[in-house]
Amino acid sequence: MGRASTTAASTAAAVAALTGALALSQFFRSCLAVIAPELSHDLGLTPATFGVLSSSFFIAFAAAQLPVGLAFDRWGVGRPSTVLLAVGVVGGLAFAAAPNGPTAMLAQAALGVACAPVFMGLIHYASEHLGETRFVRVVGIANAIGMVGALFAAAPLGWAAHTFGWRPAMVVAAGCMAMACWAVHRHVQDQGHADARAESPARMVGASLALLRIRPLWTLIPLCLALAAGTSFRNAWGGPYLAGVFGLDTVARGWAITLISVVAIGTAFLLPVLVRRGSQKRTVQGWTLMSLAMALLLAAAPGFALPVDLALLALMCTVGMLHPIVMAHGRGMLPPSMRGRGLGILNTFVFLGSALASAGFGWIAEAGQRRGLPPATTFGWIFGAAALLLVCGALPYAFSPARPSPPTPAGAGPTA
Repeated sequence: MGRASTTAASTAAAVAALTGALALSQFFRSCLAVIAPELSHDLGLTPATFGVLSSSFFIAFAAAQLPVGLAFDRWGVGRPSTVLLAVGVVGGLAFAAAPNGPTAMLAQAALGVACAPVFMGLIHYASEHLGETRFVRVVGIANAIGMVGALFAAAPLGWAAHTFGWRPAMVVAAGCMAMACWAVHRHVQDQGHADARAESPARMVGASLALLRIRPLWTLIPLCLALAAGTSFRNAWGGPYLAGVFGLDTVARGWAITLISVVAIGTAFLLPVLVRRGSQKRTVQGWTLMSLAMALLLAAAPGFALPVDLALLALMCTVGMLHPIVMAHGRGMLPPSMRGRGLGILNTFVFLGSALASAGFGWIAEAGQRRGLPPATTFGWIFGAAALLLVCGALPYAFSPARPSPPTPAGAGPTA
């Protein structure tokens, strides 16, 4: 086998390992939606504390993005990801054994830290080893395959939780995390950038924060936050909505979330095709506006009919599948030696948005409960908040450059 074919095979193996880890990440960020009522009962959670529980994962995930991006630029994707995935094994077991809400929140935070490098690591590794055309296609396909984890967090988890309880299911998931950790350790063997290793940690942090002075990035950052309008329902609040408004039990919720995940997977395969036939910007704009329309319809009629509202919810949630395209758009604004850090900053806002939206939806739900509002009315307000979030993301994105060009590393601090 020649050197080129060996390199291609090793790159494919690394992408496959990271895609497998991404599936586990999707499972852990999505699993609360199906088992939310059971978790709330077993751990004594109110709607607000359930919101905090689900946001614990995303707060830790967001907080880890910049340090992970620094580590990627300095040492490559493999070593930092292996260490953090090992933390996830411990977090998964701790969550399965959690006796109360605070312990579960700490375990969720550990899982958030563990999953923090996975998607960004896939993007960073692919951007270093693939050309731009293959990058968009491979990342889009890997993102779609990774959604299999969300599928397992739907009907299979609902069945397992109903049959065996949610705690044994989490133990199995922790075991799968251990296998993903081994695969990344075995196959992702990159080394990072020599110029990044030559920088002191303080200088790297300063240069990373200076990336926020690249003005075009601020046309993407509000949309990064707004993606939570969809992901918060697929990852956490879809379950309480379906249980509270339509009375679905664990198994039925699992099948409903499965449908949402199937639509998301189909969207993940469709979006790269739309990008190739049109452009990144037009695809993102059009899909965001479609999701906004779904959110407005749900806000107006959150309890109209299960088949209709479930279809609207599934389409609204697909806005989260724009994540890799927005990252690819931002990649074009970043110098190569700082892409790990730059993508980490953008990813920070994506998951900060998820954390804030999940907690905010919890506050709205608890306020509605205190006032004695029907669940449909309460969720109408929550969908209205999601629609507002999408508007706030879509407006700045309209001014983003269609074909961004990266600044030089020395010019990363000033505006681009």
